[in-house]
Formats: sequence, C-alpha cells, structure tokens
Amino acid sequence: MKQLILYLLFLFGTQLAFAQVDSAMRIRGTEIDIRLDKGNFMLGGTLGLDLKSAENENQLLRTAVNETKDVLNLRLDGAYAIKHDVFVGLGFLWGNTNREGDYMDPNSGDVSNIKYHSTTYSFRPFVKNHLPLDKNRRFNIVVQTELGFSINQSIEETVTNDVVTRKLSKEMLYGLGIRPGLLAFMVKNFGVEASVNLAGIGFTVFESSQTDKPDTKIKTADLSLKIDLLQLNLGFVTYF
Repeated sequence: MKQLILYLLFLFGTQLAFAQVDSAMRIRGTEIDIRLDKGNFMLGGTLGLDLKSAENENQLLRTAVNETKDVLNLRLDGAYAIKHDVFVGLGFLWGNTNREGDYMDPNSGDVSNIKYHSTTYSFRPFVKNHLPLDKNRRFNIVVQTELGFSINQSIEETVTNDVVTRKLSKEMLYGLGIRPGLLAFMVKNFGVEASVNLAGIGFTVFESSQTDKPDTKIKTADLSLKIDLLQLNLGFVTYF
C-alpha cells in the first residue's frame, strides 16, 4: 500500500510537470536548468519509515499479544558526469530495525517476550545513464547499474518462562543489480526519480550463534531476472 501511494504521487507530480512545461518555457527566466553534461554533479537520496503497532495479531506460527516495530532506511547518492548523460558515483545505505512484543505459542500456551534489533550498512558504486525523452531533457529514462556490498548485524533476545535465549546474526551480501526508472525535473536543478529493481546477481554469507545451539553458517548465490514492482524506489535528486 505504501509503495502504491508513492507511485500515485509520482504520477501526479509528473502530470503536473507536463502541464506546466509549455508555459514555463515561454516565460523569461523560468526555464528549467538541466545539468546532465560532462563535469556536472548529482546528489540524491531516499528516506523510508515503517511503523507498526499490533494487539492479538494472528501470525504464521504464533499470536502476537502485543507488538511494536519501527524500520528506518536512509540512502544517499553522489555522482560525477564523466560524459554527457553518464554519471559515475557511490551510494550509501543505512538501515535500522527495532521490534519488541509478547508472543503466544498456540500449542503450549507459553508467552515469550522477544526483542529484536538490526543495523544495515551498504556501499554501492554505480554507473547511471540518462536517456532524454524530449528535446528539453526535462524527462529522462534512467538506468542505474550498481555493485552492492552490504552487512547486516542483528541481535534477538527471547525470554520464555524466565529462560533467556540470545541469537546473534551477521549477513554479508555482494551483488550486482540494474534499476531502470524515470527522472522528471520539477524545478531548477531538482528532480523526482522513480525506479524498480529489474535484475540482479547476489552472493550471501550468513552466520549466527545462539544460546545452547551450534553455530550456523550458510552461503547462498542467486540470479534474479524478474521485475519487482512491489519494490518501487522513489527519491529526490539535484544536479549542479
């Protein structure tokens, strides 16, 4: 639902820009300054926030008597144009997740208090290509090809009948992905960009240790060629 709302807002903004482009070009001093040439810079970012509060929620293998959750994701991108319409840059992603609640086991009736916290850091060097859709270069198809180096660390503490169990996890991801999208300049040097995840190759190493259990290590590799429309990326960018 959140992704759908963002997508509809983007479409509305795009239609508004189309409606204003002719009049803006006719008024002296109001032309949109498009900076997609060699030697220009780009800065952009996205912000995601997800909050949840639930009571007596039936989940897959348990019932959440009460549960609170907050997820915050922040991404910043910076790039330099090595030639017209082609930028090379680096993206940094930071994410933070907190979840706490009391959960009932439907089989035993035991209630467990679970606290979970995770932090994600990701560095993503990329190449970003622009394909103008009009002579003013105000609307562009963009294709961003990026490498990904991510690390996710988490801790989960479970208390059941006064017995404390802790689980520490670390996941490292290396990958290559392609994100096509649409860029629309709204005002001078400022635009809105929407993109989707098209394809990717990834290699993951997952390690975890848990109280009174042997350590776990899992390695996986995957290739995805599907378009993930549910992962719509909406961001704001400035070119100068």
